[in-house]
Amino acid sequence: MALNATILRVLVDDLPEPGADLVWVLFDASGGKVGSGCSPPSAWPAAERKEAVIAARHGRLVTLSLPPLPPGRVAAAARFALEDQLADAPDESHVAVGTERSGAGLRVAIVASRWMSAFVAASQRAGVSWDRAVLESDLALPPARGWRWCADSIAQPGFVRTQRGATIAVGAAQGDAPPPELALALARGGADAPPAVRVDADGVTPALLEHARSLTRVEFVAGTPWRWADAAPGAFAGAIDLLSEGFGASTTRPALDIRRLLRPAIWIAALAIGLHLVATLGQWVWLRWETAAVGRELSALATAAVPDFAAGAIAPAVALARRERDLKHRAGQLAADDYLPLLARAAPALSALPADSIRSLSYADGHLLLDLQKVEPTQASGLQRELQRVGLVAIAAPTASGARVRVGLN
Repeated sequence: MALNATILRVLVDDLPEPGADLVWVLFDASGGKVGSGCSPPSAWPAAERKEAVIAARHGRLVTLSLPPLPPGRVAAAARFALEDQLADAPDESHVAVGTERSGAGLRVAIVASRWMSAFVAASQRAGVSWDRAVLESDLALPPARGWRWCADSIAQPGFVRTQRGATIAVGAAQGDAPPPELALALARGGADAPPAVRVDADGVTPALLEHARSLTRVEFVAGTPWRWADAAPGAFAGAIDLLSEGFGASTTRPALDIRRLLRPAIWIAALAIGLHLVATLGQWVWLRWETAAVGRELSALATAAVPDFAAGAIAPAVALARRERDLKHRAGQLAADDYLPLLARAAPALSALPADSIRSLSYADGHLLLDLQKVEPTQASGLQRELQRVGLVAIAAPTASGARVRVGLN
């Protein structure tokens, strides 16, 4: 088997210290298993790629309803939407955003920043460089209609994957009763409660299925015991990569020495690149000079127009925008992101909501902040579309009593 056709995936429950035994599975390019074992990092087989499968208990998944945003703003919008759902302070949770949207929304993975830092440090001590790190629970694809209760056996803790793609950590079964966390989640589900729960765990008995159905009034069916290595290749490919925002692989693997084989092609490519650089260097220098000149002029304009502008504190364009707003206010005019203009633009969309659905309305920092009673998901998504149609950006975050919506020009 060629080295460049293999992927080594390692289940990381405890930290990957140099002498710690970890379960690993070697996959070929098509996703088939070609080997497995349990050994310390120094004894792992060679592979072109290494991927860490973080045990489900170290993180969770949520699904957010966000409007289409530029890639650079998705992470910040996700953090805002998660403010009420993070148990710790926002800077104590590592939030990784998925690259694909489903019909249910945008998937987000959450892991404690302290644990991620310890994971990266332990990997560095063990001399391991990861190409990716994914949550074990992200590999359990949710059924089309219903939830999945996944565990090695019903006597061990596991997790539940909902039909929207979110996860719930659950403990072991209590005799013939389901885990209390699962029963509570089903009781609180209301209209969103699933029609069935598939139990993908070893040790399922007819008594447990019947007792769970009687207790929760939701159908429980037996499935196949959960094994992360048996996940479909598409599940691995679509899982959220946790190695982002400062938690990238810190140890560089030695690259394969292919220069000797490709030396003629390297020389030809180097010559072509050199000629291209020589031909375009003058134009590049000129463009850089023009960009720097424009930046200096903009800074000078901001310094002259905005008395309290300090170079480097904020961008000149931001300072000029604030100055324009101040001048309009002094002249008795309204700025585009003032309360009344924003409310006037949003009013047609807000009027379509059911009566008494708006609990409170406030304004801060160029944005309208609305607290809504619980509404249908279609109404919330329709509100976002209508606001976007009139040039406004609306970010919605679920709360215990309904939803919070921030509306503004950006």
